[in-house]
Amino acid sequence: MVSMVVVLPYSIFGAELAPLKDTKLYRETATDCQRLDLSSWSHPTRTVLEKNKGVALDWVELCNNRKYPIFGVHFTYDPQGQTRDYFIPLYFEMLKANGRHPFSFVSLSDNLIINIAQMPKNGISERFEDFSE
Repeated sequence: MVSMVVVLPYSIFGAELAPLKDTKLYRETATDCQRLDLSSWSHPTRTVLEKNKGVALDWVELCNNRKYPIFGVHFTYDPQGQTRDYFIPLYFEMLKANGRHPFSFVSLSDNLIINIAQMPKNGISERFEDFSE
């Protein structure tokens, strides 16, 4: 008897994430993404997110040879609203916890991608990208 195993390619774009596949983040920035199992994942960035009451973590993907994290989150506050006093400290804490390496938030309740990077002289680059459901 011959046994055959079929391996299907893993796709991060299930039904809930299908709108993300056409975003600049997934077309130009993030490659080879792998979803992490939150039940066993620990990292300093998770500690930052868990201590901040204004954010709930849904999922995490590591992309670009596991060096670029993308966090699927729900924010209590509007990332583009009058809430800079919440988000700027959060971005700095996340950058520090991530070794000053860039990362992205996918704000699921806002249909918004927020790309964060450290800039020279302790500045932050914050780029927004909308996506539709």
